[in-house]
Amino acid sequence: MIRGVARESLNLRVPPALKRRIEQYAEQSGISINAAACMLLDEGLRSEERRRER
Repeated sequence: MIRGVARESLNLRVPPALKRRIEQYAEQSGISINAAACMLLDEGLRSEERRRER
């Protein structure tokens, strides 16, 4: 790693597979890891709300 370059990391205790999924989503979307985690969480919550409304 280059000195002086900030490296973002997911600072949550999550399973490795979920961490990889979030990091992959962030890279594909061109957004920060934290933003990707929030977006995926929001997507999951909306999906759960739709499921409960049925």
